[in-house]
Amino acid sequence: MNREEFLSRLAARPAGSHLPEEGAPPQRPARSEDLPGAFRDAASATQSQVVQGDAATLSAALRRFSHGEAALAQGAAELSRLLGEVDVLPPGSDPFAAAWGVSLADAGLAYTGSACLRRAEGRSLLPSLVPPRAAIVVRVRELFWELGDYLAQTPSHGTGHVVSGPSRSADIENDLSIGVHGPGEVLYLLWEE
Repeated sequence: MNREEFLSRLAARPAGSHLPEEGAPPQRPARSEDLPGAFRDAASATQSQVVQGDAATLSAALRRFSHGEAALAQGAAELSRLLGEVDVLPPGSDPFAAAWGVSLADAGLAYTGSACLRRAEGRSLLPSLVPPRAAIVVRVRELFWELGDYLAQTPSHGTGHVVSGPSRSADIENDLSIGVHGPGEVLYLLWEE
């Protein structure tokens, strides 16, 4: 393929392209007061599952998501009320052998339907990065509209990452692959404590 063919293919914007039309202003939704609702909508747009409720509701959702397999867990002590009957791999287990992981988020971002996770003592990022399926618990009281709001109220030290749904990778021809650089399936649990 020569340069002109390549550029003409890019200009044609193949089906499924996420590139905006030239000259189109970026679309930004208005700030919502219903943070859980905005989170659910944004997360669902990324093909993530979202369950909102109390500990009993979320515990039942975790049991269904587990398919009877043991989880690689981060913050298991903090999540003990939700994990209930779910099996958890013992500390030191091979994270790459886990079928799924469960993590407690530090915050949720309603605008993008994302979860912010930080590594701390006893809290690893591996459950949200390595297994092919990830369940991430977000406390409703720790929802923020966007990343700037969260960072303005939180010390920004240490390692962390933001999970915005299943891992998506695409090559230059827009061939989309799910779950290559992270989980291919994400379940967000909005915890109403």
